[in-house]
Amino acid sequence: MAGGTEKTCLPGDFVPPRRLGVGLTYIPGAPAVEACRGAVDFLELSPDILCHEHVGGGARRLIPQPARLEQALRDTEGVPVVVHGLGLSIGSAHGWNPAYLELLDAVHALRPFPWHSEHLGFLTVEAPGGELNVGTPLPMPLTEEALSLLVPRGAALARRYGVPFLLENLTWYLPGLPTEGGRDEVAFLNDFVERSGCGLLLDLYNLHCNAVNHGFDAFEALGRLRLDRVVQVHVAGGDTHDGFLMDVHSDVVPEPVWELLEWVMPRAPHLAGISYELLEEAPRLTPDVVLRQLERARALWRLHPGEGALHGAA
Repeated sequence: MAGGTEKTCLPGDFVPPRRLGVGLTYIPGAPAVEACRGAVDFLELSPDILCHEHVGGGARRLIPQPARLEQALRDTEGVPVVVHGLGLSIGSAHGWNPAYLELLDAVHALRPFPWHSEHLGFLTVEAPGGELNVGTPLPMPLTEEALSLLVPRGAALARRYGVPFLLENLTWYLPGLPTEGGRDEVAFLNDFVERSGCGLLLDLYNLHCNAVNHGFDAFEALGRLRLDRVVQVHVAGGDTHDGFLMDVHSDVVPEPVWELLEWVMPRAPHLAGISYELLEEAPRLTPDVVLRQLERARALWRLHPGEGALHGAA
């Protein structure tokens, strides 16, 4: 088991990590990331980029690429790294992706992280001849059955590495997700963190997209969310396609998302990091543009020292 002695994680047993500050997506060789290295307190690494996927005989394997891993270790030397997974598929009914956990074990052994996260969704489904990867995370039904699947998996991930595991709210594009008992995504996430002892990665751009696309009040939703479990916040910007706001990290953060961040920060006592997400294939996000986004996030960070800082935490 990675991370040394396994720690007990009971429902409600949540220990927030130390505060880091303002971070950025790690993209190997990206000019904006390299130019802004001195302006960030941490980098967010997706282990999936360090390998390629092989599917054969109905099984999926993530094959590590040693050169990519070595470059990532060099590029992030001296900078805290948090992990944001893409390929675990935590919500797949037939089981999550064990190959991703093997990859995460390897990363953790070389570069321990203060927390790690995954999307509230699933990537793989059972299909004739093996698994089918649908290519993008799909949303979970907001039901008791889905919670009973996710809660023990989240708790196991926290125990496995001895640091908080965070679940990230997802963007979805089809209305009418299956639900029970009047649950929406906020109520579902609240139930998850209460039962699992895990935390939240609050993606404010995802929330903004859903609010616009599905016509609800983002501030009202935030007012019901367990903000005491928010460890990390994502901000980003994207594009509109066929009338839908899309979860692509190709632009500056829109003003409504900055407004959501300003509202959240004084109300999230254990917030440990804000990270700006970007894609490598985003020509609008030149180094000077990214730097201005980071500076704006930094100004907000300084305004709200958080509960940990008030008590002398690092």
